[in-house]
Amino acid sequence: MKTTMTALLLLVALAANAQGLIKGKILDRQRNTPLEFVNMRLTTVDDTIKMVQGDVTDMTGQFHMVDLKPGTYILTAKMMGYRDVRRQVTITEKSPNANLLLYMREDAHLLREVTVKGMRSTMKLEVDRKSFDVSQLVTNAGDAATDVLENIPSVEVDNDGNISLRGDASVEVWINGKASGLTADNRAQILQQLPAESIERIEVIDNPSAKFSAEGGSGIINIVLKKDRKAGYYGSVQAGGNTQGGANTSFNINMNSGLIDAYANVGYRHRAGEGRSESNQQYLNTNTYQRYKAKNSRSSNSIFSRAGITLHATKKDDLSLSGMLMHSASNSWSTTPYHYGTIGAPADTRMMLRSTRGDGGMDMYYGEFNYRHNFTDKHYLDFVVSYNKWKSDDENIYQDSTSWTDGSTPTDYEWQSRPMHINNRSWEVKLDYENPISEQLKLQAGYQGDFSHENTPQESYMDPNNWDGSQAVMDEAYYNRFIYDMDLHALYATTTMKFGKLGIMAGLRGEYWKVNTESYTWAQENDPALRDKPFKKDYFQLFPSVFLSYQLTDNDQFQINYTRRLQRPWGGQLNSFRDTRDATMVSFGNPELTPAFSNSFSFNYLRTWTEHSLMVSAYYRPTTDIIQRINWQSSTDGKMYSSNFNVAKDQRAGLEMTLKNRFFRFLDLTTNANAYYYKIDGFSYDIDGQTVTGQGEHNFTWSARIIAQVQLPYDISVQTSGNYRSRQSTAQGYTKPMYSMDLGVRKNFLNKKLQVSLNCRDLLDSRKFRTFSSSETFSREQMFKHGSRRVQLTVTWNFGNNNAKRKPGHDNQQQMDDETGGMNGYNGVGE
Repeated sequence: MKTTMTALLLLVALAANAQGLIKGKILDRQRNTPLEFVNMRLTTVDDTIKMVQGDVTDMTGQFHMVDLKPGTYILTAKMMGYRDVRRQVTITEKSPNANLLLYMREDAHLLREVTVKGMRSTMKLEVDRKSFDVSQLVTNAGDAATDVLENIPSVEVDNDGNISLRGDASVEVWINGKASGLTADNRAQILQQLPAESIERIEVIDNPSAKFSAEGGSGIINIVLKKDRKAGYYGSVQAGGNTQGGANTSFNINMNSGLIDAYANVGYRHRAGEGRSESNQQYLNTNTYQRYKAKNSRSSNSIFSRAGITLHATKKDDLSLSGMLMHSASNSWSTTPYHYGTIGAPADTRMMLRSTRGDGGMDMYYGEFNYRHNFTDKHYLDFVVSYNKWKSDDENIYQDSTSWTDGSTPTDYEWQSRPMHINNRSWEVKLDYENPISEQLKLQAGYQGDFSHENTPQESYMDPNNWDGSQAVMDEAYYNRFIYDMDLHALYATTTMKFGKLGIMAGLRGEYWKVNTESYTWAQENDPALRDKPFKKDYFQLFPSVFLSYQLTDNDQFQINYTRRLQRPWGGQLNSFRDTRDATMVSFGNPELTPAFSNSFSFNYLRTWTEHSLMVSAYYRPTTDIIQRINWQSSTDGKMYSSNFNVAKDQRAGLEMTLKNRFFRFLDLTTNANAYYYKIDGFSYDIDGQTVTGQGEHNFTWSARIIAQVQLPYDISVQTSGNYRSRQSTAQGYTKPMYSMDLGVRKNFLNKKLQVSLNCRDLLDSRKFRTFSSSETFSREQMFKHGSRRVQLTVTWNFGNNNAKRKPGHDNQQQMDDETGGMNGYNGVGE
């Protein structure tokens, strides 16, 4: 068809006599083979910006441009991974036709360092980590960090924003290689407000070395924010909106010179959405049930800002100041009908209608000072001190009306207000020293100090007779003040040695920490003499790490490693405040929780080809004293209660495969599959005058994710991702399978100065979480769906010197040290 059309157009051109034709063929210089999907661009000599005509080569490498006026033109051939080719072509009335044969050379540096234009996630594979470049998102344009993490292989995000790695929630999440104020208490809220456009890449390290904090049994997820070092000034403005009423806008600018590097970013985000939930709970001792189906609406407004400046005081000394600020206000509404009755009965006994309104505010402040002295390019001393303050003020108001089906009892009305004020501040001090003594020997050593304090009062007001709370009084039984202090000191040392193709890295980290937990009732708050002694505990633990790496060939590398890690209980798990926001369950923390310890073993194999790379990881991780939430029905009041306990020992043994393929130079596929065997021992606890038990469970769980990225002609990018997670065991039950799919399209205009992105999140409207739990006294099945299908349109304008080359130098605040254990890391395709 294309050949026929070409012939017809050629005849028309010849007949017109005054019209010109440029045609030709593009070949690979090294292989002498035709190149398909080469972008051809024709401009005039006088105006090289405005395009006269464009074309894309076909499968035989041919192109043609017709109906050209006499004149002198510039023909440009562009293809990712190849050097641009430019030719000057002159069309005259005497010579109206030009037939060209052009050769394109591969750009080896470009193939390794630059991704295909518009691709959402370019993956870099190394034996000790996976790094995902998300700076050019399509499917997540206009979204938040939580949405980005949902599409990262091995990472899972649940309905409440809680993050897990390889199915294990014992994971640390950092920003720019440090905790940066993120804790298990606040990271779900913060990451839901952190703009996706601020993120450069995501690093997933499942077995960090002794250099890094031992916190996080399953590893570390490091979110690296953008802070470029290109010369000159440059930046962007972005705005967008979605079909659920959400909107976002942001502005960022960078200015770099030989003496000072500076950056600033500010963004506003309005989030809106609707969700739904269902629950079916049966009490086996009384043969009764409680069930509901509910919808909820929520909205939030947030401002996120970052700024930083680096002074290159000397050729060897850098001084940096940086900070982050986040402010948000949120609202939520829901109406939930709770149905109560006897199992098997034709009608409910009673129905309670609960109307819930929530108002909240959050503020986060983070500041950091960094000094780095470079003895040489790789021999350095790095000092960082940072301060973080996080404050959250929330109030939930519950209005309950209970009516009986037989009409024998008048309708009951009740009003509750549950203010919750979280105040958290922390300091972190780090000193790192690295010295590559020779090509075969490198030493690392350092100190880390973390000092955190939380003081969280939580109140309760109740009106047991009125719907509007006109006679509300303090509910002293539910008052609580939670005080939590933790001080940690850590020292580490690692040695890296190379013996030919064999690399050995051995390290030891010692951590000493002490905790102080206090919890006051209303009476204890007002009379210190009634207070219990603080719950105090201190620990000292050693955390060794050993990495063995062998470079079999230039393209094959093996690594075997072992580390010891832990999961400390966090504030929300320790706070004994009784939460009644769910009318079916009273939840509270356990101040006597102790850390869970893991021994992590893994074997990694990395294989690279010109257009492909493969990473296979086998791992085994037994954990003692795991922390999980246990549910039980009280033997005194019949209510359901839930708290955290060190329940038992569990074991995970699995195999993960990550495959990166590039086909036809325009299609990029990333495939990840993780399959593991999980076993948790049974447990037995004496609680509330009864024995609460959990049966030992074991099952086989697997998940898969694939990301397809396609570069189309005319600078159009299409990306889609899909994932599936199978059933997974928990302490008293399991979570059911889940699947989802996202789709995005982006078009670049004006030489990439203008970008327009359109994406659809949860294309199949299938992203929901379903759980089942049971014991000898109850069974409970729940479903949560945080949102529905969402379509987002985002427009970005880039300005300034965006095409400048990156300046050499250290980017300490953005990346973690590459030596987490891999001594000879090799990059996969699309690095």
